Amino acid sequence: MARADLTLQGPSGFIQVPSHTTIRPGQVEFGMHTRRFFIPGTKTSRYLTNLAFGFSPIRDFELGVQKAIDSRRGSTDQDPDATLNFKIRLPSMGTGEFSESAVGLLLDTNPNNYHTMYFTLGGFGVGWNFGGNPGSGIAQYGAYDRGRRRPKDLCLLIGTEYPPARPGERGYRGHWLIDYNGDVFSLGWRYKSHRGFWVDAAVQSKSSYTDIYDFLPLILGVGAIF
Repeated sequence: MARADLTLQGPSGFIQVPSHTTIRPGQVEFGMHTRRFFIPGTKTSRYLTNLAFGFSPIRDFELGVQKAIDSRRGSTDQDPDATLNFKIRLPSMGTGEFSESAVGLLLDTNPNNYHTMYFTLGGFGVGWNFGGNPGSGIAQYGAYDRGRRRPKDLCLLIGTEYPPARPGERGYRGHWLIDYNGDVFSLGWRYKSHRGFWVDAAVQSKSSYTDIYDFLPLILGVGAIF
């Protein structure tokens, strides 16, 4: 089974959606993605950079941490709190992509924000947002319900890549990625090397969180595997 690289939110996967695979056992991964945004109500732009670290201590299990760095530096501005993530790849149910599945949990260390538990099968999954405080909390997956002043409870998580990564492939290879995290669509291209690094570029659709981060479409990322 080929392994995925780290997403913006931390778990291994596509661009902004976790996949049904895990990091290779004993492997450490690092990922960095940056996006430019306008400060709400202004024409001033800044950058939000997501730093992700992942590790697999045993086969079919990974854990990681993600921290976003906000380039705003006002007296009332703070970087978003870190998130922790865990993912377990479940036993195969046959052959092919749709026989592979995983279950995962993303925990936000900000007590106001929402955690997400998810299940994915062959790139198609669902996430459940729970915890948090209405009116002040956000979630990493799913759209924001302005009527209820909180993230929606359930969200679709869909992602795929082309051509699919193959176990043991070597050389320098490009892969197209597309995903939907319940809030935004992302389309990108990742260039990978068996030597342990990758770079990617993607565009995303408008988010429902524009009153917090009004992102421009472009996402740029780099990663390393140790």
